[in-house]
Amino acid sequence: MIPNITRGSDPAGLLRYLFGRGRANEHSDQHMVCASPGLTDCFDLNGQPVTSFEEIARRLDRWYQRLARDGQPMPPDMRGKRNPGRVAGKDRIWHCSLAIKAGQGIMDDQQWRELVEDYLSRMNILDGSGSDVRWVAVRHGLSKNGNDHIHVVVDLATSSGWINPFHDRIIAQSSCRAMERDRPELASLLDDPKRSMTTWEYRQWRRWATWKAEHDWAGSEPFDSLAQGTRDALINRVSAETMPRLSLSRLVEACARTSRSEDEFIRRVRREGLMIDPRLRKGVREGGFTSPDQVVGYRITWRSSDGWKETINAFSMGSGMTLKQLRQGWHGSDSAAVREWRAAMEHRRPAIDDGREKDLSDISSMDVTTILDKAFRIARNVKDTEGDGPGYEKALRDGLKELGLLERDYGIGKAPMSFDTGAIINSVDDTGLTR
Repeated sequence: MIPNITRGSDPAGLLRYLFGRGRANEHSDQHMVCASPGLTDCFDLNGQPVTSFEEIARRLDRWYQRLARDGQPMPPDMRGKRNPGRVAGKDRIWHCSLAIKAGQGIMDDQQWRELVEDYLSRMNILDGSGSDVRWVAVRHGLSKNGNDHIHVVVDLATSSGWINPFHDRIIAQSSCRAMERDRPELASLLDDPKRSMTTWEYRQWRRWATWKAEHDWAGSEPFDSLAQGTRDALINRVSAETMPRLSLSRLVEACARTSRSEDEFIRRVRREGLMIDPRLRKGVREGGFTSPDQVVGYRITWRSSDGWKETINAFSMGSGMTLKQLRQGWHGSDSAAVREWRAAMEHRRPAIDDGREKDLSDISSMDVTTILDKAFRIARNVKDTEGDGPGYEKALRDGLKELGLLERDYGIGKAPMSFDTGAIINSVDDTGLTR
């Protein structure tokens, strides 16, 4: 986990920000996950505030107000050179964000609740019931860099005095490393060899989501003339999972994990409808390279049916997706890789027509998902056009063509795998869902 600690003196302002839209409108589904006993009744069952932020801040500040009346208005580290003006209550609010690195996974609210309480105990902020400390944890959507994270707000004033934040950043790092070792849910994220290596940034998602929302807008007035709030709502409806950079990176990553050689990787990527182009060593001509060592990288290009173009360099998909890293797990013929790179550059059919990717004994779960998805889409189209003579015939023709492409690209016509089209069609009910 990644901790980030800041301090402040305005609890109402901080809470207003955490439950707001964020500096770049990146906040979504903001809600309280857990809080100290004196604050939980400020939120409903969905974690939404039921009182004003000023009232929540007043309750959070309860012990500070008492300490101020008793002549102890400053945290221990704010009684000297860090607070020469001896400003009462300066930096009494301790704020820490805990984040899971992008691509490593996403926790649910219950898991975050347990992590926060464990973390605060390791930070020596909570002891036992924690009834003498006021704190609240707020969670919202992924950060602009794709991190699942939570914000923890603590008032350093307690019923028995002040919490001393001395060396809190050092303790935070050691606490996070210890939790990664001790807690199974964190250890599994870090140790899982199949976890995604891809990352994405908020600005990339926002650019895509804005374009997609405007492209799909079917209202009578222009998209740009809509109120800012309406446009933001439409943009935020575009799920981050649909962002090309993220979904394409995961697709390429799956192709890389499944492949055993460089030439197989190139064919698998192209089979998914993507363009892959080599990045040649400086001084090497496009048509003149004879060794894969002269290829030092690659980039992926995808064009959607509705006009969006996305180009991704290998290093943008994660450190483990560079060609240098991928080659460490591959073996095979250098000449085959050169032939496939040239075919990709010249937009020709793959040089090898019967590679390992078409061997049914080596079919991957991603391949099975693709095949079944296309097969049942064919079945739905046929089922939906029953009774419509011309439409039914067209659906059958299109379906047979698609099955032919599946046989060509995935080798599904080879025994023992085959498709009984009639059985597939009969397995689709009137709603278009498989039984």
